Amino acid sequence: MKGRVEFKVKGDLPPKKDGAKSMWAKRAEIPRLIALRLAALKAMAGRPPFRSSIELELELHCSVLPGRRIGDLDTFITGVCDGLMAAVPQFEKDQRWEAKELADIHPSKIVAIEDDSAIVLITARKMAETGQPWYRVSLLGE
Repeated sequence: MKGRVEFKVKGDLPPKKDGAKSMWAKRAEIPRLIALRLAALKAMAGRPPFRSSIELELELHCSVLPGRRIGDLDTFITGVCDGLMAAVPQFEKDQRWEAKELADIHPSKIVAIEDDSAIVLITARKMAETGQPWYRVSLLGE
């Protein structure tokens, strides 16, 4: 049976996956991963993770300042997809993930998507605007 989950994260950008180093160990990405995973866990409200025919929508609202680069949309998409799954068992991680208050969103746990290879459609847009950044994630699937 298809289900839908939607959530917003205010005050930051989504996590970015780029380069060879694990995003789970990058100082700048850890707070973004925590915010994403907490918002997703709350929105899932005990629902089992999405396993098939998943459609993901990402809507990113960010301030673009002259001379400042926000990042490529595809790196945010990949960061969100990977951030909603469990990390690979041999992932490189930062010690902050071992805090008791992060146990429910530890990288070893699936938060919303069992495997992002089950995503069949991605819709994403990045919009420049004033104010604090925020983003919305919508998941539809079985």
